[in-house]
Amino acid sequence: MLRPTYRLRALSAAIGVSALILAVSALSNARAGTATSWTSKNHASTRLIADATPWQNKKKTLVAGIHIKLDKGWKTYWRYPGDSGLPPRFDWSGSSNLKSAKVLWPAPKRYLDSAGTSIGYKTEVVFPVLIEPVKADQPIDLKLKMEFAVCADICIPAEADLQLKVGRDSFFSSNYAPLLTRFLQRVPEKKAPGINTGLSVSHTKAQLTGKAPYLTIDARFPKGFKGADLFIEGPEGFYLAPAKPVGKPGKGMIRFNVDLTQGDDPKDLKGKTVTLTLVSHDAQAETTWHIE
Repeated sequence: MLRPTYRLRALSAAIGVSALILAVSALSNARAGTATSWTSKNHASTRLIADATPWQNKKKTLVAGIHIKLDKGWKTYWRYPGDSGLPPRFDWSGSSNLKSAKVLWPAPKRYLDSAGTSIGYKTEVVFPVLIEPVKADQPIDLKLKMEFAVCADICIPAEADLQLKVGRDSFFSSNYAPLLTRFLQRVPEKKAPGINTGLSVSHTKAQLTGKAPYLTIDARFPKGFKGADLFIEGPEGFYLAPAKPVGKPGKGMIRFNVDLTQGDDPKDLKGKTVTLTLVSHDAQAETTWHIE
């Protein structure tokens, strides 16, 4: 039997893709706008924005943002959508003077619906994108082709075709730095395995054989449990059921369990690395776990 994610992909192929299309030609001078106009269709509005924004080392970095607003009751998905849905896909290959475009993922939330557990965003999300030019003294012509899904009781596959020219002086014609910073602050901090101070993983256990195989993760939330959650991603192409909190929290920790009877063959996890993302209202962190 196909899992919900695969059923949705099959449905998308059968009915075709409902498109959200925006093609904007920005001005060619140095004061080109720092945002496209909004395009609204199928319960979602989409645009590209850009500004110079502090990131990590507190120096201003050139940051674009894929800004999506959703109608009430609708959601879109994180890079791991959970039991159902489609993760967004980003294609920058049509861009000019673009050396790199690194999409960052703000911390998502867990939602329960008829298809099970989905992981993503409601109301609004900005995916920050760290962009770097090939030639620093010339504008970047950003061209993005994006595939994503918007879902309520039904899911609608969607596309966005966005174009924005980002010049040296354009960041100050309109100030999008506060909006970009708000979502940059929700991008999980990467931590090396074994670091168990602050928001972190304190203990893991893997049982890959037997009638009830499972993964267990003890996560530390030192600032409190408001909004506390954990998301686990398997190796590429490997389906893992969403982690679920079990038992009562104690001493600043919550235990999460992954039922391996619901996913792919758990024995294939031996020797592989999974990604653990911890989120709360106060902080976010991302680490990895190499399963022996």
